[in-house]
Amino acid sequence: MSEQSDRFASPGAFRMALALSVFLHHTTSYNIGMSAVLIFFVLSGYWVSKMWTATYSKARAPYLTFVISRFWRIAPVFALCSGVTWALLYWRGETPAHMGGLARQIFSNLFILGYNALPYQANVPGWSLDMELQFYLIAPLVIFLISKSIHVLAIFVLTTVLSQWLGGAATVAPFIIFFAIGVASAVYNLQPSRALAYRMLFATLALLVIFAALFIKNIALGELHGKDLVALSSTSNLLVAVMMTPFALYTVRQKSGSIDRMFGDLTYIFYLLHWPMIGAIQTGEGSYWNRLWLCSEALIVILAASFVIWRFFDRPLNKRRAAWVASRRLPA
Repeated sequence: MSEQSDRFASPGAFRMALALSVFLHHTTSYNIGMSAVLIFFVLSGYWVSKMWTATYSKARAPYLTFVISRFWRIAPVFALCSGVTWALLYWRGETPAHMGGLARQIFSNLFILGYNALPYQANVPGWSLDMELQFYLIAPLVIFLISKSIHVLAIFVLTTVLSQWLGGAATVAPFIIFFAIGVASAVYNLQPSRALAYRMLFATLALLVIFAALFIKNIALGELHGKDLVALSSTSNLLVAVMMTPFALYTVRQKSGSIDRMFGDLTYIFYLLHWPMIGAIQTGEGSYWNRLWLCSEALIVILAASFVIWRFFDRPLNKRRAAWVASRRLPA
C-alpha cells in the first residue's frame, strides 16, 4: 500500500493514460507512444524491485520463484492476445507469406522471448513485452548491483549508449537505464515531492501542447502528407519520458483503491489488444470524421474486451499465481 493519498495522481489511472497515449500514437500521426513505453519501463523497474525485496527474496528458491511468477503474470494474456491477433489477420486475409519460420513465430507468440527480433510482428506492441521479460531475467542482479551503490547507474547508462554493440534492439540493452532508474527509486526511496511532480507534469503537458500546435500548423500548411505525418522524433519522445518520470514515480506512492487497481490491470490487456482491434476495425480508412468515429468505436470495443479478459481470464490466473507465491514464502 502506498504512503500518500492524491486522487489526481492515481497509479492505475496514470498507467491507463499511458496506454491511451500509445493508442493515440497508433491511430493518429501524433507519435507520443514511445515516451509512454519508456515510462512503463521505469514503473516496472520500481515495482519489480519492491516485489523482489518484500516477497520473492523471502521465498524458497527466490530466483526461480520470481521468474516463474513474473512469466505467469504476463505470458497467458500475451499468448491470448497473440491468438486474437492471428485470428483477426486470417479473418481479414492479411496473413504474411513470409513470417520468418513457423516454429520461431509460435515460440515467441507464446513465450514472448525473441518477439522483438521476429522478422514479422503480428502484434507490434509485443516488442516491449520481450524487453520486459528480458529485464525480469536479470532483475535480481540489477537490484543487487544498484543496492551496493547508486553510482552503478553509470554502468547502465553506458550499456544503453553502447547498446548497438551489445545486441541492439533484440536485447533489453537500449532500455536498461529506464528499468534501472525505477529500481534506484525503490532501493533508495527516492521520492519526488508533490511540488516537483506536478511542476514536471504541467511542463510536460505544455510541451506536448506546443508539439501539437506545431503539428497542426504543418498539416494546415500542407507540409505533411499521409503516412509521413510525424509529430515527435525519438529525441522528443526521450525528452517527454524524462520530464514525466518524476510524476510517474510520484504516482506509485499514492493509495490505490480497488477500481484504480482494476484500471492498472486493464492497462496491460488494453495495451496488447488495441493493435489487432484497430486493424480489424480499420481506423485509418476514410475521411477525418469517419476515422474519428471508427477510433471512438475501437476504443469502446477494446475497453469492453479488455474488461472481459481481465474479469474471466487474467484475474483468476493472477489470484492462483499470488496464492502459489504465498505458499513458497519461508517461515518468518
